[in-house]
Amino acid sequence: MPAKQLTRPFLERKFLWLAGFVLLINLVQAYGTTLLNDESYYWVYAKYLSWGYFDHPPMIALLIRIGASVLGGEIGVRLLPLLLGSGTFYLICKLIAGETEGELNLKLLALLLLSSLFLNLYSFLAIPDTPLLFFATLFLYIYRNYLNKDSFINAAVLGVVAALLLYSKYHGILVIGLTLISNPGLFKRRSFYVTTLVALVLYAPHIYWQIQHDFPTIRFQFGGRSGSIGIRHTLSYLGEQAAVTGPVILLLFSILYRPKDQFQKTLKYIVVGIFIFFLASSLKAMVNVHWTAVAWPPMLCLAYLYIEKLKAGTRFTYGLLIFNLLVVLVMRLNFGFNWFGVSNFNDKNPRLMASTLKAHTAGHPLVFDNTYNEPSYFSFYTGQDAFAVNDIWYKKTQYNYLPQLEQRFQDKAVAYVSDKAVDSTSRQIIIPHGKKYYITFINHFASFNSINVVFLSPINNLEANYESTFQIAINGVTPALMSQLKSESAYLVLSFTNNQTQATSYYKYPLPAVIVNNQPFKINFKAPARAGDYHYQFAVVAKQQIGIGYNSNVYNCRVN
Repeated sequence: MPAKQLTRPFLERKFLWLAGFVLLINLVQAYGTTLLNDESYYWVYAKYLSWGYFDHPPMIALLIRIGASVLGGEIGVRLLPLLLGSGTFYLICKLIAGETEGELNLKLLALLLLSSLFLNLYSFLAIPDTPLLFFATLFLYIYRNYLNKDSFINAAVLGVVAALLLYSKYHGILVIGLTLISNPGLFKRRSFYVTTLVALVLYAPHIYWQIQHDFPTIRFQFGGRSGSIGIRHTLSYLGEQAAVTGPVILLLFSILYRPKDQFQKTLKYIVVGIFIFFLASSLKAMVNVHWTAVAWPPMLCLAYLYIEKLKAGTRFTYGLLIFNLLVVLVMRLNFGFNWFGVSNFNDKNPRLMASTLKAHTAGHPLVFDNTYNEPSYFSFYTGQDAFAVNDIWYKKTQYNYLPQLEQRFQDKAVAYVSDKAVDSTSRQIIIPHGKKYYITFINHFASFNSINVVFLSPINNLEANYESTFQIAINGVTPALMSQLKSESAYLVLSFTNNQTQATSYYKYPLPAVIVNNQPFKINFKAPARAGDYHYQFAVVAKQQIGIGYNSNVYNCRVN
């Protein structure tokens, strides 16, 4: 019986049964599993709704905010993401069924989807990848409808879904861009410009937010992650992707499959294009293993189409899929029962960490050093606000953009939580099945994230040991903050860090007696003595402050 005709009602029921089964499993998982990965961090996002955030667009924050208003605890945080996750399973089934020429192999379909690590994780975790996978799959489903029927309604719907995809995670631009590259004929369709217009109008608020905040996400993704070209990250990328894609089998089969029409050609362009894009990115910086997850819906579709035509090696293929299914099962059970720690997932024991730190800090508010997950976990599991600061050896986070939270900690006696001892008074706390922390009590905490030092004349090329001048301006300084700067004996620090050796040169400057926002003035400095690629930035540092943080954008330069 042809999959596209006689078996359609039967298949719809089977697809719904599979999605329902996934939903039931995920409800149990969501209820019985502590927050994992960055879920608590995005829960903090949800407390401060905005059109954008430092490192992600706002979709996940909105989903968490809605779910948490309906239910409490972990299941409230995950409520809408797990509904979208089940929808992803359903839509991939629809994609595959629509491309199958003969009778659909339900056993292969279910095994392929249920053995997919990323598809399982991102069917219940409250992180941006979950809505990303859903809206990427929905985009492909609507795109196929649009190819089959060129209408303004289909074009407008495609534009809406494209905007939702981009609101989920910036990786969505790869799906959209590779779709356009695979099918230049789209530009000849008048209706396609409806798609473009609808997507741009809906996405305009986020673009405006980026402009207002001087494009922090773009600067971070293309400047903050940069490093020296090398093979180490590339080898890591190749090994990790080989492991998670089957091992190798899913990606290999989707590459070997020969597309039969324009839609399948687009699927292949997306799969190959995404893996090549991140392969090239790995030459310059580390690529997280899950960044290729957006390629999985089209990859699973193409892999199914290839496997169903296999004449040899089917037992081996099914054996690998069953092995993957067992790995997924062990991983999911481990997240529920916490048998062993998996880095960046369940390696912090957040409930115990939060209660232990609260018990050992005598009611002091907590400020965390060079992290963003722990303060988020602490806030979620204790109901108390926590703050985080970072130095130039770490990176910016959303805590750098929460002045309303930062102000609650100013000039307060705080418990400073760090991975290393600050001084002789630092007390070590070890969390079983978690991490080691040091607690240091600070009588008058000060941080100045709301102050922004602007380079009016960034310099891209410098001569080693040569004296130069930056023209800068300072903004975000209120009279109350000016008074605090004086009382804390604050000063400016300009730092140059070598991208290869990580050696840093520091230059210290007194702050002007009176700071007029946006009034330009000049800073003299001597370029580092060693030639190489560097990045530089300014920090406002208090006399009692620990570490040198960020109070400007980070710029790259070459010292010759």
